[in-house]
Amino acid sequence: MNTMMLLEMATSGFGHRIAFTDPAEGSSITYQELYDAAGAAAHRIRESGASRVAMLDVSNLAVPVALFASGWANVPYVPINYRLTRDEIDALLARIQPAFLVTGDDRLADFRDHEGLEALSRQSFLDVARAGGGEHEQRSMDPDDVGVLLFTSGTTGVPKAAVLRHKHLVSYIVSSVEFMSAEENEAALVCVPPYHIAGIAAALSSVYA
Repeated sequence: MNTMMLLEMATSGFGHRIAFTDPAEGSSITYQELYDAAGAAAHRIRESGASRVAMLDVSNLAVPVALFASGWANVPYVPINYRLTRDEIDALLARIQPAFLVTGDDRLADFRDHEGLEALSRQSFLDVARAGGGEHEQRSMDPDDVGVLLFTSGTTGVPKAAVLRHKHLVSYIVSSVEFMSAEENEAALVCVPPYHIAGIAAALSSVYA
């Protein structure tokens, strides 16, 4: 049981359909393309030797690619609040090293030479993912593996990492969403930030539906 199972089922059932759209960039990705991109990105993540995949960016197509690639690579996905100060971000990143970081082009210079991080810009990450390769690598199906580490807001102290295992994420989706229930022309508008649990749930449930 792994979050990649949700994408694998969607790809088998309706791989030609649009999975995610980024109106700001005027781009989209089908389920088959997302599956292939996740496989290639997982290969790159494994090569890096990272123990976490960190996402520090606004909503865009790199977010679902990184989310599913982390599941394929069997390393936790860690979305970081991009509204935090630089010191706060550095403190969180220090806690998850060695990490593979995906961030906006405007932030990349801040982390390019950061010890314990391999940082790629959003576009570079998508280019790597779309280049292909690694699609047939094995992935763990242990339901107890950690899928997501979600940092709390830290309003009364240092942020704590909430542990969400693959069994928690998959169980929630399959028990609350009907597989292939959405029509091809239906869409969900996701208005929550990608570092929020609602954003992660929306991405997973949209894929399964």
